[in-house]
This record gives sequence, structure tokens and C-alpha cells, in this order.
Amino acid sequence: MSTELFLANLALVLLFLGLTLMSGRRGNRELHYGMVISTVLFLFLAIVQAEMIGKDFVFNSLRLEIHLWCAFTALVALPGVIWSGLRLRRDELCRLTHQRWVAGFVLLTLASISTAIWMFLDAVPVVKAD
Repeated sequence: MSTELFLANLALVLLFLGLTLMSGRRGNRELHYGMVISTVLFLFLAIVQAEMIGKDFVFNSLRLEIHLWCAFTALVALPGVIWSGLRLRRDELCRLTHQRWVAGFVLLTLASISTAIWMFLDAVPVVKAD
């Protein structure tokens, strides 16, 4: 797994997350739905790539635990974002609820990325015996 490919994919997660927020804010539903699907796809790919790269390192256990908490909590928030977004289509009163779910998901996703970087700062490469 290429670190450069992973970093490029992570940049795409951030780009499409921003585009998703912008399209939602502008009320462009059709574009918003496409951006949501793209963001989730890039996020899924980033998670798979991170797992592949992470197997080659030993991490500080506290940093790893904090990162995993942020990452899993972000993923657990995703159904709330989807649920509230679908409700918003039929009930304008759900806007605040959707905004809160989105804010939580975005903050947790950014925390996941930040803690992943923090985690790698003192990671030790695994020495493989040949």
C-alpha cells in the first residue's frame, strides 16, 4: 500500500466532505446526495488503506485508543446523519437536528484524522524477519 495513495485519498475525503457541506448548505439536493455518496466511498477507502498501512507499525496504545474512539464514534454518528437528512426531506423542522448530527460527524471525522496523524508521529515500524 502506497502512503502517497493513502494521503491523496485522505485529501479527497476532506475535499468531498467540504463539497458535501457546501451543496447541503446551498440546498442543492441532487448534488448533495452525490457528494454524500462520494464522501462515504472515499472515507471507506481511507479506512481500508489505513488498516493496511497500520499493520506495518506499532503505535502508542493511548494514542491508538483515542484515535479509535474518535473513528468509531464518527462511524456510529453516520446513521444519525443519514436518518436526519432523510427526515429533513419531509419535515423542515428536522433541519436543526440534521445540522447537529452533521456537526458531530464532521468534528469526529476531523478528530479522527488529527489523532491518526498524532498517532503516526511516534509510531515504530515493524521489523519483518526475512
